[in-house]
Amino acid sequence: MEYYISIVIFLFGIITWIPFLKTPYCQDLSSHTYYAGQVIRKKITLFKDVPSYGIGHFLHLILIQLFFGKDNKYYNRFMCLWCSFSAFIVYWVIYNLFGLTAAIAGGILYALYIVNPRIDGNWGPFETIMNLPLLASILLLQQASKTDSLLLVALSGMIFGYTILIKQTAVLYFPGYILMVLGSNISSSACYVFGGSFFLVNLIPIIYYWINGIFWEYMASNWLVMLPSAINPKKYNKYYPKLWVRGEKNKEIKKQVILKNSISLLPVIFLTVITFITLIAASDLSLIYLGLTICTIASTWMIFMRGTLFPHYWLNMVPWLIIMASFSLSKIISDLATWPSLNVLQLSIIVTAFSLFTFSIYTDWKYYIPHKDPYGFIRKFNGDTFTQSNYITPIKIAEYIKQTTNSEDKILVCGWTPYIVLYSDRDSFTPNAFLYAEDYLELYSKSNPNQLDFLNQIYKFKKFKIIKDQENPFKTDFPKLIIFSDGKGNISDFEKLTNMYYSKEEQLGGYPMFRADEELSTLMAAFENGNNKSIQKTKNIDSNENELSSNPYPQDWDSALKISKQLLAKDPYNIEHLLTLGECLIGTRNYGLLFRFYNRLIENKMVSTTSRLGLLAKLGEAIVTRTNSKRQKRSSVIFSSLNPRIRWY
Repeated sequence: MEYYISIVIFLFGIITWIPFLKTPYCQDLSSHTYYAGQVIRKKITLFKDVPSYGIGHFLHLILIQLFFGKDNKYYNRFMCLWCSFSAFIVYWVIYNLFGLTAAIAGGILYALYIVNPRIDGNWGPFETIMNLPLLASILLLQQASKTDSLLLVALSGMIFGYTILIKQTAVLYFPGYILMVLGSNISSSACYVFGGSFFLVNLIPIIYYWINGIFWEYMASNWLVMLPSAINPKKYNKYYPKLWVRGEKNKEIKKQVILKNSISLLPVIFLTVITFITLIAASDLSLIYLGLTICTIASTWMIFMRGTLFPHYWLNMVPWLIIMASFSLSKIISDLATWPSLNVLQLSIIVTAFSLFTFSIYTDWKYYIPHKDPYGFIRKFNGDTFTQSNYITPIKIAEYIKQTTNSEDKILVCGWTPYIVLYSDRDSFTPNAFLYAEDYLELYSKSNPNQLDFLNQIYKFKKFKIIKDQENPFKTDFPKLIIFSDGKGNISDFEKLTNMYYSKEEQLGGYPMFRADEELSTLMAAFENGNNKSIQKTKNIDSNENELSSNPYPQDWDSALKISKQLLAKDPYNIEHLLTLGECLIGTRNYGLLFRFYNRLIENKMVSTTSRLGLLAKLGEAIVTRTNSKRQKRSSVIFSSLNPRIRWY
């Protein structure tokens, strides 16, 4: 019968995921999906071009994208099966530990908790992916204990090693797993087999990246980046890019965040504590239970690493809390059969557990109801403003970028809005696509930047530089669009970095957007010292091609405009040349460039006060001319509609 029940648990896991099948990518996952696509198209190499955490999770995304594309519905289906199978494995792990009743309760609770939106369970973060191999490793150890098979121990170690490739924090579980291996009473060499298998799996990517010359980059991204922030975030987070330590909580709000994220888990936390007390009181804390206890403590520590307290960190606790809580829950269920003979302590535990479960259901039931709106759960939990600014608006901006740029154009997004880069189908100008404006400016102000250069400040080796320098893309090119998605940043700083002028575009959803203005840069080049990338168009003009000498009396506005630009290049501060250029721009009806050029000169006080007054007068003339032109055009359209046979000139 227990086999049929395990299938029911698997199906129940699928049912709990159904409400979330339309859930859009979260921000973390959309950034991972973008990088996976870049790897597939051979635009970047992980660890060499972009520092990344675990290679394991990217392998999942790369395979899904290779076969199905980047549509999030395929990833959600994958996660539905992944989490359901995890619930299936939890059932068998608990069955081997505490029996059928505990296994049923544990399987049901796991299927519900692992998708809980309160702790970000409904979008498939690293922590959710980790749970399946962690649990599978325990199940293999249990089977190895029954059959005395070192092969199963080796498989268990390899699967545990793969968990560390998904996210390195899983290494904190290693002491707990060693205790479980010892408690399984398999063989005196079982620990060596488990440890060797675990090490072998992690050695494979090390050898691969060593052969490809990316050994130190791989080691730095996987371990050296993680350790300082995990060990002492107060001391070391100041060295990290600001975006990497975003969400770092201060003491004032830490308690609120911890309580908010823990509300759903309060029942199983309570039952886990009761389990520990019961096992200790009964002197039944075997090596296996002690190993599970250490894993529970390690998963709790993971929440507080880095000081950011993101909700999905609580997912680390779910499998361990469920396993331990299922023991007490099965005891409660069996005690209910003898209701009249219960003592005060038993009644207190039952009433408290029932109250906590009732409260948890009351606070979270609404998140499990299916929505036609894919953003329904996000709206309920985070509100309309958050949903609009972090999900809907970035997709609109991405669509706008796709319509107004060429496929080869590159963009730069300043802020944590991966949706813009992912859905615009445009490459990020820099390999590291998601940083704050201040991070970009600090990093790329160096001649040979590297995103992990801060590690050289933390690990102060005298004769060894951990991270090698990279080429600076801003030295040879510039992004077509710059978007400040976090609402901060000054475009003038990027103009200095790129030696290119930018003009403001539409501000969608409060996100300032600037487009590289090569026409303006060409005109402004006359006022610069020669660094501007567009000045090449005005430098080294062949005297034989000089329109001034060949055509001193132009017959059309385009020819006049060419001549006026040459005059400006020779003497940019001559007010007559500036006004002549303005007249030519009015003649060619290029009002936008005229306004942008004159406004720059006036705002930056690049010409004298008298000249600025002359420019303002010319701007007024341009506005009047443009207004009259629009009126004439409108009148012509009206007259033509009245009598289409008459042509109005």
